[in-house]
Amino acid sequence: MSVRSEARRHRHELGGVVAAYWDRPSPTTIAAFVGAWLLLSGLTFINPGETFLQAIAPTVAFALLIAVALLYIGNERLLVCERGLILGSFAPGMRPYVARYDQIVPGSLVPVTGARRYAKETEQRGLSFSTVRRSGWTRQGIHFVGPSPRDARRHRAKIGMVLDPPPLTFDGRWAWFAGTGTTQPQRVTATIAQAAGAAGAIQLAQATAAAPVRELSGNPVDAPQHLPGFPALPDLRGREARR
Repeated sequence: MSVRSEARRHRHELGGVVAAYWDRPSPTTIAAFVGAWLLLSGLTFINPGETFLQAIAPTVAFALLIAVALLYIGNERLLVCERGLILGSFAPGMRPYVARYDQIVPGSLVPVTGARRYAKETEQRGLSFSTVRRSGWTRQGIHFVGPSPRDARRHRAKIGMVLDPPPLTFDGRWAWFAGTGTTQPQRVTATIAQAAGAAGAIQLAQATAAAPVRELSGNPVDAPQHLPGFPALPDLRGREARR
């Protein structure tokens, strides 16, 4: 799904696209994939085929497989629209998620750095392909509390529902995270605040504009302070015990 076609698909609900951010693979990640391709290709030449075509066929096949893998894991984007956000994978056959500004809890949308410590700090809470759009190379992004992934999906998905997490916040809502690529997350939240204000979501705009950058520490005790909406660790464990 291209950015333009997805933007057109949601234009009636969200308006036009104000800004777009691509959490593309880092040079280190691309180098690792290229290194894997060279290694696999080199192994095939230990016992190459009898003809030139047979000799290079495995190398071409490996290149195609690696290119497809990069296409699917490296197509996470965040679109800031006039009346909401579009986030998720824009790879072929994939559909991103939609969160209108009136579905985002005011005060929960904050810029985040140190995203590589996200899983450790949240103790895997919310580490889901549905609501946490974070890759191994993601260093920064935005966090917010918003709609359920089912409501945000805007299409039927049998497999996607398996990846949906339960509500994670203290008020029974869902925590979302989206990488912002090389763009500083505070610049992204400033853009969102401006768009939300123009759309009439004044409380969200004011709280988002005033939100300071949160650097994740990797300590689960700090999750409620760094990621608004996350319950305190003892409260979460007590809730699980009651289940």
